[in-house]
Amino acid sequence: MSLQFNNTISDNKYNFIDQSLRQVFKTAVEKAGRKKIIFVEGYDDEVIYSILYEDNLDKLYFIDTSFTTADLKGTGGCEKVKQHLKDFVKHLPKEKRFYGIIDRDLKTDQEVKEEKQQVCYDGRLFIFFEAYTLENYFIDSDILYEFLVGQSISHKKLIPLIKNGKENLEQQIIQAILSCLTYIAAANLTIRYFDPSKSFLEETISCEEENIKNRILQKLNQFQKDQILSKFLEFKKELIENNEALKFASAKLYFASQFNRKLKKQTQVNIQLNNHKSELARILKEKQLPKDFQDLFDHLEIQ
Repeated sequence: MSLQFNNTISDNKYNFIDQSLRQVFKTAVEKAGRKKIIFVEGYDDEVIYSILYEDNLDKLYFIDTSFTTADLKGTGGCEKVKQHLKDFVKHLPKEKRFYGIIDRDLKTDQEVKEEKQQVCYDGRLFIFFEAYTLENYFIDSDILYEFLVGQSISHKKLIPLIKNGKENLEQQIIQAILSCLTYIAAANLTIRYFDPSKSFLEETISCEEENIKNRILQKLNQFQKDQILSKFLEFKKELIENNEALKFASAKLYFASQFNRKLKKQTQVNIQLNNHKSELARILKEKQLPKDFQDLFDHLEIQ
């Protein structure tokens, strides 16, 4: 039975919210009724979470924070989630039903743990631990194979790839891109190590290791070449040994771009993964959800 009800909210209660957003939040909270309210980074995230947790939408209500106030423009979606959660924790301390979910991005494991423990979040900020972004959980041969089987109905050129089976997809496309993501992850960590103000690699960068090294050297040309390459190789070695490339490279950017490139080269089919997140989320839901999603379920204290 749905717990939703018409909860009339006084204007004064939400005076801490910027006036331009107050009505939006008020409407959202009224729609949520007694549900737990979870701030997420963007519209895609709201859609994906609503699919993954559709069996519990009588208890959960996701709010996309990509609309926001002028003072937060230019910041990432995670900063908006954190700011809104901090505001609700501070001004409505007795209402323990507001939460926030953000990607881990390029945080270290220790940084993730420390940020979650900050008092201003009252233990209600959830940061994914095993992957850079939510979309990284789509990098799975079962999920991508089933997705391509569905796409083959409208893209007949995919049929030979599908007939060769999931193992072929894994060997010919996915493993090659995972190697690429290891180089990109090592590059991102290297750039952050030397100059955090620099942007990371472009999503369309080609996957050759030498090309990625050269791009790092261009970005960090004020530092010594030998030091940069030494640190890159150190990070690459650690990522391979610990199998952690997906913690430090984005599926939303790099994987989606490289997957389309590889697929187009083999089959002449152009498929933009970022246009199919709902479908990928439904396939993921049908599989056993990764541990992070069960941890989130527990974090939200869903009965």
